[in-house]
Amino acid sequence: MQEGGIHKEVAIHIELNLICLIILFAVAIQSHQNVNQQMKRVLFRNVVYGIMCSLSLDIIWLLIDGRIFPGCYALNAVVNAAFLGAGVCLGSMWYLYVLDTLHYRMTKRLIAIVMAPGILFLVLNFLSIWTGWIFYINEQNRYIRGPLFWFQSIGAIAMLLVSLVHIIYCQIVGRKGVSKDSSRKLLGFYIIPVLGTIMALPYSGMPGTWTCAAVSVVLIYMNDMDQIILTDDLTGLNNRKNLGVIFEDYSKQHSAQKPLYLYMMDLDDFKQINDQLGHSVGDQALVEAAHVIRRQTAGIQAVVMRYGGDEFLVMGFFADDAGAQRYKEQMQKAFQNWNETHHEPYVLHASVGYSRYQPGQKLEEFINSADEMLYNDKRKQKDKRKAA
Repeated sequence: MQEGGIHKEVAIHIELNLICLIILFAVAIQSHQNVNQQMKRVLFRNVVYGIMCSLSLDIIWLLIDGRIFPGCYALNAVVNAAFLGAGVCLGSMWYLYVLDTLHYRMTKRLIAIVMAPGILFLVLNFLSIWTGWIFYINEQNRYIRGPLFWFQSIGAIAMLLVSLVHIIYCQIVGRKGVSKDSSRKLLGFYIIPVLGTIMALPYSGMPGTWTCAAVSVVLIYMNDMDQIILTDDLTGLNNRKNLGVIFEDYSKQHSAQKPLYLYMMDLDDFKQINDQLGHSVGDQALVEAAHVIRRQTAGIQAVVMRYGGDEFLVMGFFADDAGAQRYKEQMQKAFQNWNETHHEPYVLHASVGYSRYQPGQKLEEFINSADEMLYNDKRKQKDKRKAA
């Protein structure tokens, strides 16, 4: 720092931190006001608060490091101890968020194990106020890295890397209920703060780590909002909110060589599953049905949606009417195969109706046409089961 003033680089560092603080404060408030306060959202908000705390401590350090005033040495030591300890604690918080996103059950034991390294390093950094192990404050009130600072760096990076390895493992091997796309997006968001941490290691006070972490958190939040708006919470499929936009796009691509079809699907006797086995089992049945439909639509230019209740919609392109009919038969065969390979207290049967798009047709007309065919198929399926 310059005597009586602040270096330009330090001023820019502070400005970046302040901008990040304002943005994260807005994200935290918005997240807190959301009525959906599931564990994932709470863990995410804890990460946001943690980054805000680190940015604030960083600003205080930039303003006091190298300045002499009453109590300056003690204040500088406490700020650095809290800042360095928070780095590993935040790595632990981030790992908990990753585990919850990968659908691990958040037990008290798991939370305690994951948070233990963060608490340990927080204690070690506060002990350094007296021991100078990880850092110390010199006579000019300057922060100096101690002989065991490498241990602090390893701890901070290790907490980030262990969650990175976990994400990569789930991306390669897979995990039940976690889509490849979900872990891929998480991996992409994760890279940013890791790069910031690595870049900051050689230079004391470089603004890479927490500014990059703030950017990553904002990207996660933006993606989460998109998911809330466009994705069904239970099945992970698209919801109907964006159907009009998709129809407008798909209808323009329709041609004689690339005809557009719309399928309406309804789970047969689904009410009995809810009434006899409970709504939690009914929810499980809907999730399994979504998996079946998604697998059968892989490789096809199509959108799959949960239209409402136990109704699903598929809009996509097939070569001709024969190809569209084969898709319907394959879909119903897929449900039959699921029943033969799964031993659940319920079975899944789906009635399917579809319609070919007619140029100039409105979306409501397109849906009604497929819906009419659905109810025709539902009657046939019911008669078939009675005959059996």
